[in-house]
Amino acid sequence: MFERSKPKRLRPGMRIGVVAPSSPVLERSRIDRGVARLERLGFQVVLGEHALDSYGYLAGQDSDRAADLLQMLEMEHVDAVMCLSGGYGAIRTVAALDLPRLRRLCGRAPIPFIGYSDITVLHAVLRRELGWTTFYGPMLSSFARPTEYTLAAFQRALMETEPFEILPDPEDPYTRTVVPGEAEGELVGGCLSLLVSLMGTPWEMETEGRILFFEDVHEEPYRVDRMLSQLLAAGVLQKCAGIVIGEHVACAPTTGNSLGLEQVFEDLIRPLGIPTLYHLPVGHGRGLATLPLGIRARLDATNRQLRTVGPGVL
Repeated sequence: MFERSKPKRLRPGMRIGVVAPSSPVLERSRIDRGVARLERLGFQVVLGEHALDSYGYLAGQDSDRAADLLQMLEMEHVDAVMCLSGGYGAIRTVAALDLPRLRRLCGRAPIPFIGYSDITVLHAVLRRELGWTTFYGPMLSSFARPTEYTLAAFQRALMETEPFEILPDPEDPYTRTVVPGEAEGELVGGCLSLLVSLMGTPWEMETEGRILFFEDVHEEPYRVDRMLSQLLAAGVLQKCAGIVIGEHVACAPTTGNSLGLEQVFEDLIRPLGIPTLYHLPVGHGRGLATLPLGIRARLDATNRQLRTVGPGVL
């Protein structure tokens, strides 16, 4: 199953199609810089027909965003699909998708689909509907000013065919064992608020026997507490083989009458007794790891290591 779900690795000269299923990027310079950086890596960049559209907090109309996504996934001359940005809107894009048309892609070889944050929703849909390995990683806007870590992690995950470790960011190498132990399982996860929003939908995450990672941005500790408590009440976290807590950027309390974020993890995650590692550079930080979703991974929380068992690409 895993080999059939993997796309071919990216090589210089390949075409990366860019779609905007969520929010727009209002500064055109960020788009131009992102395109230029990908071109310096040797790729050709193809913008979707509506990638530059804007409709309030959405990157254009729902039907247009959905049509762009399907068209890019179907194009024979597009070798990977990258999202423009996150924000909000992917759940509305999914509602507008022609799902029978999407499911017809089951008969073709997978291609890399890349994005993070709000794109968590689309990763879940593509995994459930097509069984593809997709990549939780940087978007076009991320390439406007990428760090060396972001570039190296992207190339390691998508351009090399070897297992790899999700390394700490040298600019902030802090990691911590929350619960010691080892675990192995399929890697699943994404932005915590989106994982919670998928509960009760056909695409809610399956965690039993899997290694779950989560991260978020602009959420106060009580909100993270509420989301984790919901997952606990639903029996989702208890089924995990292992847990990786990514970066939670701008999630500090804004009042003095608050628990700290790490105390929330101590209260809610530690009692599970599941091997848990904290603060790998997954999510909204300056350095962005690229994680292949659906690939088996091995977590050694004791020695603060997460690595894939095999590569994410062929």
